[in-house]
Parts: sequence; C-alpha cells; structure tokens
Amino acid sequence: MVVLITENIEEGSRTAARLVGQAVNNNPALRLGLAAGNTPTGLYRNLVDLHRSERLDFSRVEIFSLDEFLGLATNSANSYHTFYHQHLLNHVNIDPTHLHLLNGQTDKDIASYCSYYEQLIRDNGGIDLQILGIGRNGHLGFNEPGSSLNSRTRISLLSASTRRGMARLFTQAHVPEWAVTMGLGTILEARVLLLLAFGKQKAAAVAKAVEGPLCASIPASSIQLHPTSILVLDHEAASSLRNQEYYRHEASQLEALLPDWLRGEKSSSVADSPSTGNCPF
Repeated sequence: MVVLITENIEEGSRTAARLVGQAVNNNPALRLGLAAGNTPTGLYRNLVDLHRSERLDFSRVEIFSLDEFLGLATNSANSYHTFYHQHLLNHVNIDPTHLHLLNGQTDKDIASYCSYYEQLIRDNGGIDLQILGIGRNGHLGFNEPGSSLNSRTRISLLSASTRRGMARLFTQAHVPEWAVTMGLGTILEARVLLLLAFGKQKAAAVAKAVEGPLCASIPASSIQLHPTSILVLDHEAASSLRNQEYYRHEASQLEALLPDWLRGEKSSSVADSPSTGNCPF
C-alpha cells in the first residue's frame, strides 16, 4: 500500500489524474473502473484537461462502473450513469461501445444481471485500474459495513448514514434505499486500486481502513489485502493516521519506490498491444 498525502483537494486530484493519465498512456487499451460521488470530480476534471491539453487518448479505453442506484433510469439527473457522462465521458473521445456501466433499471432479473456483469468483467480480461472513494462509515462502493470480503456484484441495502450523506444530492427526489454494486471480492480482483479521500470528515474512516484491523465492519479495510493499492489523501483526510511521518517520508522517495508507469515511463511492449491478464503498468 502506498499512501500519498497532498496539501489539499486540488493537489490530490491532480496527482490522481497524473497517475491515471500515465496508465492510459502506457496502455491505451486500459480497462478502467470509475467511481462516482463528490470525491473524484476533481480527478475527472483534470483528466478532461489532460485530454484537451495533452491529447490524452481514451479511444481504446474500456470503462466499467463501480455502482449505481437501483430503480433509477439511466437518464435520471441523479443516476451515476448521468454523473459519469457529465463529469468525464461527454468530454473525452471514448468509444460508446467500450462503455460498460451498471444499469439500475435493468429489464433482467437482478440476480441474473449481477452475474452477467461479473461475467462481462471476466470476458474483458478484468479491470486494470479501479478508482475508489470511501464512505464516512468505511463503505467501499456501496458495500456497507458487514459486507462479505468475498462478495460479488449484487444489490445492497444502503445504510441510514449513507442515505443521509446523499440527501443533499436528491433535493427533488427520494434517496433510493437500494443500489447495485461491485462486491468487495470483485473490487479486489482489479490489478491496481486508486482510492481518493479528501476532508476531515473522512479522517476516521481512512485511519481505520489503512491502520485498523481487517474487518467486515470497515469494508474499505479490505484494501489491506490488495498487493497494489494507492491512496491519495489531502492532509485533513490523513490527519488521524498514526504513521504520517513514515508515509510522508515514503512519498519523498516515490521515484525510487513506485513502478515505472508511475514515473511516466511508457512501455512500448504494453502500450502498443491490447490489455492482457498481466498488470498493465
């Protein structure tokens, strides 16, 4: 696990966008998992800027989504389908046939649909880089406290605290009680996890996820099991971490510690070929 502590949200968003941008440059056929919510909006804004200013090419990137509200039409103003298009997909050269976004209003039996989505990920070779946020109660995706660490894509009943936190986004509508989400087991199969957290309100959850025990009551603690997880935090979100001094020292040695792809060194053997079952970086 690599913990990058930045001074503020803006720096954190730029740092995360640099990592994603370098991943796309190194592997144009990157399979990228998106997360919704307020946290990654700056990341997506910076990716759009990189597309416009440096011609970051999304034409071969395959997109998957982490979660979606159950029962909302894809064109609903509150759906994550709409969120992804508003903040990223409408502004880059993505191929519509490469979009694999969860549908909260599927015409299939929901259990069958979740199995279909799991198979879709497998058929495409798995997710290379999964973007994540973290809930105040430690949820990851919509995997609420108590979720199995081996859970797969499924429907999830949203907790009262999660629904309260989203109430401001549903000013004209009822906050859904259910969502469809990748399971923790699904998330952990991504080759690289990139988790973002900003603000003092996330500090307790971040500390439990990074330095606390691995437990189902803090679903985000499952990232401790992943061999290549990268956390980008602002100083407020990192404020409850006990080992800040070490993380900051580690960050100062980043060029020596991280793989070549994080340094922006393009590997032609990967970049010139489609994604494989190996780590894309």
